[in-house]
Amino acid sequence: MLKHIAVFAVAAILALAVLGLGVSTKPAATAGSWQVDSRHSAAQLITDGTTDYGKTKLDFTLGFGRVYGEMNINDADPTKSNIVFAFYPSTAMSPMIAENGKFLSEWLANQANNTLVCFHSKTVQRTADGKLQATGELAVTRVDRNVDATPSEAYSGPVYGPPMVHRVAREATFVFDFPAADGKEQKDGGIQASSSYALYRENFPQLVRVVVATYWPPVVEDENCQAPAGVSEDYRGFRCTGMFMEASGLPPAPGVAGEDYSGTPPNFNAVAGNHLNIILHLRLMAKASAEPAAGGN
Repeated sequence: MLKHIAVFAVAAILALAVLGLGVSTKPAATAGSWQVDSRHSAAQLITDGTTDYGKTKLDFTLGFGRVYGEMNINDADPTKSNIVFAFYPSTAMSPMIAENGKFLSEWLANQANNTLVCFHSKTVQRTADGKLQATGELAVTRVDRNVDATPSEAYSGPVYGPPMVHRVAREATFVFDFPAADGKEQKDGGIQASSSYALYRENFPQLVRVVVATYWPPVVEDENCQAPAGVSEDYRGFRCTGMFMEASGLPPAPGVAGEDYSGTPPNFNAVAGNHLNIILHLRLMAKASAEPAAGGN
């Protein structure tokens, strides 16, 4: 009787394996060289705040950053593996500054502030469940410039002073998860990856303060802008499509907006910035077929 039960149990397990039920899905293969697809990747930044005049504490999405980077994974010799990535405000498809604060995009250099957050792994190892654990240096670079906007007869816009570069680094560990590839990923050779890193202000005050103080404009993934075929009376410029990723922010004050509505009352919301959670949503492409990395050091 026990022999028959054992046979039926084995048969049930094999049936589940064939149907893909009850058995954990194998993660996507990751060995090799990969490049972050900046058009389909983003860093979500979450911090804490209060609403209803300080009565309610909550976490909210502060903004999204555009990501670039690369991963070189060598399972045979993990010491040869390395992971590098960076994120920045998505005012352009490529960052405006390097880690040393040098301007990379001169035509966009006429800004008062620039922020860049970078990670360089020092050790990479495979965990028991197939994830990648990378420990290395997490650095934030901030470039500030004094602005002279004093109006005069010859005033032609703000005048920016010399850049003041601030860079601070701390050790950090990111664990990357690679979900199973779907049909689309198998077709184009891409894979998905995700990771997160949570820290409190006392652990890395410079990073938390800079990220919270930075304006993070919306990220448009897979942006595609095309000019209309011809100019007509209803011409409205370029037409763009893509996934619009905008931060939810703190909740608005209750009430109905009317003609005299002036927005959320002062002090109804407040950003505390006691902690920061960095969540990476990455699309990786085989390096041989990926576009060149943005920026560089």
